[in-house]
Amino acid sequence: RATPLARAPRNLEQMLSVGYSETKLSDLVLAPRTRASLERYVVEQRRAEALASHGLRPRRRLLLHGPPGCGKTMTAQALAGELKLPLIRVRLEIVFSRYLGETASTLTDVFAEAARVRGVYLFDEFDALGRTRLDDLEVGEVKRVVTTFLQLLDSDHSDSLLIAATNTGHTLDAALFRRFDDVLELPEPTTEQRRELLNRLLRPWRLKPTGRIVTAAEDLSFADIRAAVEDAHKDAILGDQVRPNRENIADRLSERQSRVP
Repeated sequence: RATPLARAPRNLEQMLSVGYSETKLSDLVLAPRTRASLERYVVEQRRAEALASHGLRPRRRLLLHGPPGCGKTMTAQALAGELKLPLIRVRLEIVFSRYLGETASTLTDVFAEAARVRGVYLFDEFDALGRTRLDDLEVGEVKRVVTTFLQLLDSDHSDSLLIAATNTGHTLDAALFRRFDDVLELPEPTTEQRRELLNRLLRPWRLKPTGRIVTAAEDLSFADIRAAVEDAHKDAILGDQVRPNRENIADRLSERQSRVP
C-alpha cells in the first residue's frame, strides 16, 4: 500500500519531485514485447505476497533507454498509475550541479527514502550518473559515485520500483545492466505506431488522420506528436471552435518537423 505523500522530506526536497499519475499502460503505444514486459511488472507487483510465500520477490528494477520523447518518462508514469503508487523523480541534474562533493551521501538518503516510502523512483537523465567508470574524461568523484550507486543497488531490499531512464544506453557502465531485472529499449516510433497515436489523440473529436497528417508526423517522436496536437487543440479553443481542424493539425505537425535536426 502506498504511503500518502504530499512532498519530499526537507533534506531531499530539492532532489525529489513527487506526484501521482493517472496514466495507464493502455495509454501507451508500445511494441508487443515491450508491453508484455511492462505488464509482467504490474502482475508481479500486484501478486507480491503470493511470490513471497514461495521465497520470491517481484521485478522492481527497470532500465529504459532510447531517444528523447519516445516514452521513457511516460512508461514510469504508467507503472505508477497502474500500481497507484507515488511517482518520485530523482533529479540527478541537481545532484551533479549543486552537490557533487556530497553526491554519495545524498544518494544514500534517496535509497533510505525508497525503503521508507514505497513508490516508483525515476532516475531520469541517468547518463549523468551511469557513464562508464573507464571513461578517462570523467573526474574521480563521478567514478566514485557510480561505485556507490552500485553498492546501494546491491544492498537495496525495499519494496519500491527503481526505474532508470537514459538516452544513450551504450555509454553506461556494463556493471549497471546486471543490477536491473530488465533492460528495455524504447526506440523511435514506427510509421504504424505514429498512426496509432494519432488515431488515439484525434478520436475524442471523431477525426481520422489524413495522409497529410500522417506524412507531417514522420520523423517525430511521440512527445512531439502529442505537443503538436495539443497546440492545434489550443488554437481551436482560442478561435472559439468546437474542435481543431485537420489542416491546422497537419500544419502544427509540420511546424514540429521543421525543428527536427
